[in-house]
Amino acid sequence: MLEELISNPLFIITLVAIGLFLIGLVIAGTAHQNFYSLLTKLQKEENSTGSYTYEVIEYGIQHNNQKTQLFIAGEKIDDCYDYENDSIILKENVFYGTDIASLAIASHEFGHSMQRYNSNFWFFVCHIFQKLNSFFSGLAFPLIFIGLIVWIIPFELNIIGKVMIYVGLFAFLVSLLLKIFLIPLEFGASKNARKFLKNQIGIKGKELAKVRKLLNAAGMTYVASLFATPYRIYRYIFKGY
Repeated sequence: MLEELISNPLFIITLVAIGLFLIGLVIAGTAHQNFYSLLTKLQKEENSTGSYTYEVIEYGIQHNNQKTQLFIAGEKIDDCYDYENDSIILKENVFYGTDIASLAIASHEFGHSMQRYNSNFWFFVCHIFQKLNSFFSGLAFPLIFIGLIVWIIPFELNIIGKVMIYVGLFAFLVSLLLKIFLIPLEFGASKNARKFLKNQIGIKGKELAKVRKLLNAAGMTYVASLFATPYRIYRYIFKGY
């Protein structure tokens, strides 16, 4: 039985997928650790505007003649830009923040809003990709692991497990491609954020460099999102969030 498994191409492909799962755990974990380490540091440094973060973003919305709304996020919602409702949603500590980290995070989400109002075609395409990615990403690894278990159990219908593995691998590849297409959108939003802070708010010098550094670290977490599924599973199991 073991020799048959080792010589079976499907079994080898499945082992490769599991290897990617483990590699992804390390890559995503490292990227997130670097980001949160810098985030914690810059949360202790006041920005030079003398204003709350929401006041800075509201100024940007008015200055750019946008209709974007600004809200405080619920307990389990992360900072984000809601495309459907043209809304920037920020955690309370970011919304009322006066630190560099809060300003950078909020400006990134405002950068997504600017992409929408600049009629960025790629932005609208990526919105569709995000929905598709959520579906395929959530489908891939459960199918692979359950399919592997069903497949190696010797019974007449273990072909079902084989089919589940193939479908799971296909979903993984589709999710991977969709995430690659989404990365430029995130870096574009960060670029808009830096321009906004520099040209409209007057953030300069070392402070702007710190914003750039934090946004670049955040960008690397988007790159690491190519492998984010295993990291999310790890956090859910061992950290409860």
